[in-house]
Parts: sequence; structure tokens; C-alpha cells
Amino acid sequence: MRRPVLLAVAAVLAVVAVAALALLSTRDAAPIRLGQGDVTVRLDKAGTGTVAAQVEVPADVAAVSLYATMPRMGHMTPEVVAEREQPGRFRATGELFSMTGRWVLAVRVDDEIVTFDITVG
Repeated sequence: MRRPVLLAVAAVLAVVAVAALALLSTRDAAPIRLGQGDVTVRLDKAGTGTVAAQVEVPADVAAVSLYATMPRMGHMTPEVVAEREQPGRFRATGELFSMTGRWVLAVRVDDEIVTFDITVG
């Protein structure tokens, strides 16, 4: 008698866990656009996991890369090098945010660094 009840409780908990994960993974799905001066960054999501970034800069820029820091926790992600799609447009894909919270996204444009505050949610 106890075994069927335990199995039913386990099944309900599993359904709730899957539903919660589905809600959390879609919550960050909206694209985000950041701009400062001549640098515009479009992220496919402000979320954890793999993020695709499109960076628009002046046409004479030769190199672009991105990394993020979480000042409150002391985290820093490895720099992701963007590939040039055409003059003035670069694309990068990688893990920029390892957890939710407040981050600073840094975009290295040749020798200049432009930063953006972003909340990953």
C-alpha cells in the first residue's frame, strides 16, 4: 500500500520539477539590445548557457571579443572571440553568464573596451 503512494508522490514531484525547469529556461528567451557610442550588441537572450551575440561596430574595426564579469561574486568568463561576418558586423557564440544575477558585459573592440551592465534573470 505504501509503495503505490510513494510512486505517485515521486511522479507528481517529477512533473513539477520538469515544469519549473521549462518555465525557468523560457523566462530568459527574449532577445536584448545594448548600445553605447558606435557599439551595438544584440544577445539572443539574457540568460545562462550558450548565448549568441551580434556586435555592430564601425566598418574599420578588425577584431571583437566579449567576456563578462560578476563583480559581486568575483566571477569572470573566458573571452569569446567574435567572427567577422562583414565589415562592421561580428558574431560570437559562447557561455557569457554562468549564473543569474548582475553582470558587466565587456566588449573588446580592437584595443578599446566598452562595458554594459546587464541583469541575467
